[in-house]
Amino acid sequence: MFQLPVLDRGTLENLGVELANQAGALQFAEMFVAMLPQRIAAVEAAFAVRDADAAVVALLSLNVSSSMVGARRLEALSAAALGSIDEPTSHAGLIAHLQGLGVEFQSALGGIIR
Repeated sequence: MFQLPVLDRGTLENLGVELANQAGALQFAEMFVAMLPQRIAAVEAAFAVRDADAAVVALLSLNVSSSMVGARRLEALSAAALGSIDEPTSHAGLIAHLQGLGVEFQSALGGIIR
């Protein structure tokens, strides 16, 4: 997973092409970063009450939005996490890992927005 880029600029550029607006793609990525704590909290809450359906929804939301902005490591980890929903011992480490990757993505995005 760490061979994947934190931020795939090509994906973000393609989003700008699809939107016909590069600034719009960057705004979307900034909204992704702003909503990331809520998305991760939703995963954590679902795991806390052992609600597998809610965990799937939260992880899919995180996975799809990560894919759209080029957050490749977050995308890969959220996809892998879908396979560990029934393994409660891995949940705490997963949440911490998601949070760390979120910080990395935010830093990488900040490097191109400046």
